Amino acid sequence: MEFSKVLAYLGVSFPIIFTVGLLIVLSQNPWFSFTDNALSDMGSIKNPVNYYFNGFIMLLAVLGFITSIGAFKNGLSYLMPIAMVFLFLVGVFPEEYAPHGPSAILFYVLALADIAVIGIKLGRNGVSVGHAWSLLAVMTFALMVYLVKARVFKGLAVPELVGAATILAWFVYIGLLQLRGIEV
Repeated sequence: MEFSKVLAYLGVSFPIIFTVGLLIVLSQNPWFSFTDNALSDMGSIKNPVNYYFNGFIMLLAVLGFITSIGAFKNGLSYLMPIAMVFLFLVGVFPEEYAPHGPSAILFYVLALADIAVIGIKLGRNGVSVGHAWSLLAVMTFALMVYLVKARVFKGLAVPELVGAATILAWFVYIGLLQLRGIEV
């Protein structure tokens, strides 16, 4: 099997990898609340099992980087590899360290921007749902900002998972496109 297909399958499996990893991390952090915490609270230097979360985030970022480089080669990514570098930094720097916050924000901004830009590109090249992906990326970002600014939840985990859901769905979509041989 050629390497680009392996990367496409990796993209399609991203939600499973994310879910299994998150469940493992959550099993080690029974105190965690989706409404009262940020996901990064599980990676805090105050948490004796922070290496579960931080290691998971770094592994996810490496897999995402590799997958997005494959997509980049097929014209299906511009900013996602850089977004994955920032996700890796989220795992390297726990929330108590200055680079953590900007790295987390840049991950989401760059990943959602990539989806919006590539969605427009796909739409202009005749892929019917391309523009819908662009709209979804913008709506996801707006919803995340609203949830944070309006303080709908005490913690940030729900807004973070809203963004993650769109990004994970995008990885599946571009993986499927690559498996069908679509390049732009």
